Amino acid sequence: MVLGSRDASRAREVADEVTRLARRFAGSDAVRVTGARNVDAVIGAQIVIVAVPWSAHAATIAESADALAGRILVDCVNPLGFDSQGAYALPVAEGSAAAQAAQLAPDADVVVAFNHISAVTLLNPDIARVDADVLVLGDSRPATDRVQALAEMIPGVRGVYAGRLRLAGQVEALTANLIAINRRYRAHAGLRVTDIAHGQP
Repeated sequence: MVLGSRDASRAREVADEVTRLARRFAGSDAVRVTGARNVDAVIGAQIVIVAVPWSAHAATIAESADALAGRILVDCVNPLGFDSQGAYALPVAEGSAAAQAAQLAPDADVVVAFNHISAVTLLNPDIARVDADVLVLGDSRPATDRVQALAEMIPGVRGVYAGRLRLAGQVEALTANLIAINRRYRAHAGLRVTDIAHGQP
């Protein structure tokens, strides 16, 4: 696994910390995360996950657009603003962060996923299973299948296909509601989809 950043030294620093956490989760010293500049991190990857603040979304994808050709680009960025009343969805000219990504990197298979998983939960080594589903959206069935399988590598998580890329805006905006829930209940809530069996198409 390679972690990318605009600053290679910062990427290496964070990668070392992620390696320590991952080894603790896995119980194995075989896990290794390296760091590199964004463009260099993309080269050689099959699946690329972009997880940056909304303000950095366009620039991050644009700088690696050529390198992203032929790869699965998992976009988990939520265009949100924050004020004294909490989080709220921001308007996006393209309709969603994912649609913006698809315009900037037209030769990548853009998939939406991981928008509603709490980073605090994922980074807590004392949590053995994550009680949440990951909504997966995209226009390529092979790409969404692979990302669903990737999500299910997290113990307790299901990857649930939730539609084509044109539906991404409402999924991204829903994160503001989850943030409101978490503020009110002092929680790290996720989502569960009912009435579907694990492994259903």
